[in-house]
Amino acid sequence: MGYTINLNSSQAGEIISRYHLYSVPHTNNYTLFRAKYKGATLTIFKTLTMLIQGSGGKEIYHDICKLLDIEKKVEKTANAADTINLSVIGTDEVGTGDFFGPIVVAAAYVPKMQILPLMRMGVKDSKKLNDQHVQQIAPEIMRVVKTSALVLNNLKYNYLTTRSNCNMNRLKALLHNNVIHNILPKVGEYDAIIVDAFTTRERYLDYLRDQDIVIKNVELVEKGESKYIAVAAASIVARYLFIKEMEKLSQEVGFELPKGAGNKVDLAIAKILKDKNDVFFNRIAKMNFKNWEKFKKDSRS
Repeated sequence: MGYTINLNSSQAGEIISRYHLYSVPHTNNYTLFRAKYKGATLTIFKTLTMLIQGSGGKEIYHDICKLLDIEKKVEKTANAADTINLSVIGTDEVGTGDFFGPIVVAAAYVPKMQILPLMRMGVKDSKKLNDQHVQQIAPEIMRVVKTSALVLNNLKYNYLTTRSNCNMNRLKALLHNNVIHNILPKVGEYDAIIVDAFTTRERYLDYLRDQDIVIKNVELVEKGESKYIAVAAASIVARYLFIKEMEKLSQEVGFELPKGAGNKVDLAIAKILKDKNDVFFNRIAKMNFKNWEKFKKDSRS
C-alpha cells in the first residue's frame, strides 16, 4: 500500500526539515530525500513527487496533509489501478489541439515491478515537462517498457474528417483501440487498460461499433496521465513522436511551426501562403480547424 503526493519546492523543504533526523541514504540518483519513520519509508524524488510506503504510511500521510495544510485529494495509489501491486496498459494522445502536425496515440505497458523505476526516472504527465525533457526521457521509457504508437498524418486526417461520421472523438477512439490491439501481443499479464478519457466509456465503445476488432475491457479515466504512470509514460512517448514529426514539417517550411491553434498559428499560415497553396497545407495541417476556415473566408471576401 502506498500514497503519492505531488509537491512544490516549498512543501518539499518543509517535509525535509520535519523528517531530516530520520533520513537514510539514497538508493538511486533520482532521489532528493529519503527517510524511515514509524514503520514508513518516505521518498521525495527530484521530480518533487513524494511516495509514502509501509505499515505506518497512513499515519504519516495524514500528518503530512496537516503539515502542508492540503486537502485530502492526494492520490492514494492503493485505491487506483496503477499501484505497486498492479500491471497496467495506459494510452494517451497528442496533437488533437494542434493545427499543424499529426495526431499521435501511444500505449505503454508498465508491469508492477517497473512502476517505481519509472517514478524515479521522472515519468509524469507530459504537459508538466518541456520538450527537451520529453526528448531525453522518452527513449529511456521505450527501452525499459513495452510501447506501441500510431501516427495519423495530415493527409489521412483530412481525408477521414471529410466523411460525415468521422469527428475528432471517433478518430481518437479508433486510434486508441488500434494501439491497444497492437501492444497486447507484446505484453504479459496485465490488470487494467487505462485510456486517458476524452469521452465516456459508453460513447467510446459506440464509436467502435462497426469495427471488426474492439478491445472492450478498458477504463476511461479523466486526467489519467496524472493518476496512472502507465498513461503518463504513454503521453511522453506520444509527445516525443509528435515533436519529431513537427521537426520534419518545420524543416519543410523553413521555420519552426508553432504548436496549438492560437495567433502564432495564424501568422504562420499567412507566412506559408505567400509561397504555398491549399494542396501543400493538406499535407502539414488539419484543414477543418477554425484557423484555416478564417483564412478561406477572408480570401472569399
